[in-house]
Amino acid sequence: MENTMDRRTFSKIAALASTTLVAGKSLLALNQESVEESKHEEIYQFKIGDFECFCINDGGKDYPPERFFKNVPKEKIENILKERNLPIDVIYTPYTHLVVNTGKNLVLVDTGAGDLIPGNGKLAPSMSSAGIEPTDIDTVFITHAHPDHIGGLLDEKGKPIYSNARYCIWKDEWDFWFSESANELAKESHVKSAREKLGPVKDRMDYVEKECEFLPGIHVIAAPGHTPGHVVISFSSGGEQLYYVADTVLYPLHLEHPDWLSVYDILPEKAELSKKKIFDLVAEKNVLVIAQHFVPFPSLGTVVKKGNGWLWRPVETKG
Repeated sequence: MENTMDRRTFSKIAALASTTLVAGKSLLALNQESVEESKHEEIYQFKIGDFECFCINDGGKDYPPERFFKNVPKEKIENILKERNLPIDVIYTPYTHLVVNTGKNLVLVDTGAGDLIPGNGKLAPSMSSAGIEPTDIDTVFITHAHPDHIGGLLDEKGKPIYSNARYCIWKDEWDFWFSESANELAKESHVKSAREKLGPVKDRMDYVEKECEFLPGIHVIAAPGHTPGHVVISFSSGGEQLYYVADTVLYPLHLEHPDWLSVYDILPEKAELSKKKIFDLVAEKNVLVIAQHFVPFPSLGTVVKKGNGWLWRPVETKG
């Protein structure tokens, strides 16, 4: 499906994306300074080939460490967090989402938490401040239906914020959240929010059942486990690639320690397989990656293989 953008919208957005990427930071750059910076950054612009890309921060949240590392002794986690000069009582993550202007389409990946999580809902206003109106978006990819990814679908009146867009979701994901299995495997509040937020866009939804090039240069890749129909979205232009890996993992330490598990994976065994599939792939290709919850914002970097795991190398950025 294609939708050619009008010349005014294309020119307005293209003029914004002058930011470039420079050499990656060594190791993780994971410390309290980078965490604090992530809380205040709103938008970052860069290019993948001819595609104009915008990382936009919807907000973020503090999580109890035991929710992210459910099978790791508390003392071990505390020691590692101390080594990184990070708080031992909370794990902060940004909620980073992606807008891509391909020249033919203006695409959004996930919609933020909206009003479902306090301190969030900044995605659409930040887009507008950058000259991108929600009505300009013609395609919305939903990587999965957890609250921080679909909470920003609707306005306060229950109407779609991205009113001119078609939506794309893996069919197994849609089917799961409207099934009895969701009541058994997922949190009640997550089931409620998924049904309330997804229902009003049902007639705008396209369902994907196999990996494909959904739009020119934009592929949908299966990565189930975090949720039954969780996907990765990749972008290719001019010989360059970008992978939005969503919640394939939640935190850089999960790459270093691939056996560390979070409570949020609905199907842990499948999540483990998807983690290996996706991160072996992006490490081998040496491509840019956006991981929604990774600090520092813009949650953009590369992945290198190390032993049984990987290392996260955030990009250096400059205006």
